[in-house]
Amino acid sequence: MEHLIHSRVKNIEISGIRRFFNMVANRPDLISLTIGQPDFPTPEHIKEAGKEAITDNFTTYTHNAGFLELRQAACDFILEKYGL
Repeated sequence: MEHLIHSRVKNIEISGIRRFFNMVANRPDLISLTIGQPDFPTPEHIKEAGKEAITDNFTTYTHNAGFLELRQAACDFILEKYGL
């Protein structure tokens, strides 16, 4: 099977995200957020919010800056929790 892979493909370097993923893959003290595959179940309220978003056709990508409401909520959380 090896003859089916072009030599240029064999020489492609591993991406930075893959290198990082490989470094942290065996660290039980870390939560891996590298490629979107959590090792815990999705909470029910998140599932319901996703279903509601699909039903309401709220399914497009955000602007690069994200949603103002979400950014404000994150700021409020950091301020309340850490006083920053």
